[in-house]
Amino acid sequence: MDLIIRDFIDLLIGRKLEYLCCQCEILDFGFSGDLVLHAMGCSRVIAEGDILITTLDYQSWDQNSSSNNDEWYNKDLFKDRIVGGVVTSVEINKLNDLHITLDNGITIECFIANSYPHFDEEREQWLLFEHTKDNSGRFLVAYNKRIEMTKSDGDFTDEQN
Repeated sequence: MDLIIRDFIDLLIGRKLEYLCCQCEILDFGFSGDLVLHAMGCSRVIAEGDILITTLDYQSWDQNSSSNNDEWYNKDLFKDRIVGGVVTSVEINKLNDLHITLDNGITIECFIANSYPHFDEEREQWLLFEHTKDNSGRFLVAYNKRIEMTKSDGDFTDEQN
């Protein structure tokens, strides 16, 4: 793994998970120090061998209100159990899946959910970024087959396949 990418994801270690929210089919995780993870692809939160929330839970809904789905329901049900943990390890495997372990027994996993695009464009799977007031933060974006590191002002791009 590229050293710039490794150094960036290592910024999560020791950070507290301060919030969890849902935005459509995206799980948002906010960590102390203004680091934010958008889990857009196939993602899940696990505790003690049990899946608590997945992004696919959004597909189970009452057909009336977009907030009446299992993703939002499970987020509300398990939020107190998930939020507050401190990151103890962060790994990206060869497929660019992301695994974050917290000291409260929670694991956050973001999986690459697409192969090579044929009928569709390449898609963002997960995104880790520095949320800064002046928009100067860095962005680490995992796509189907690559990871790209950029600064929001476009100063640098470091791509890893």
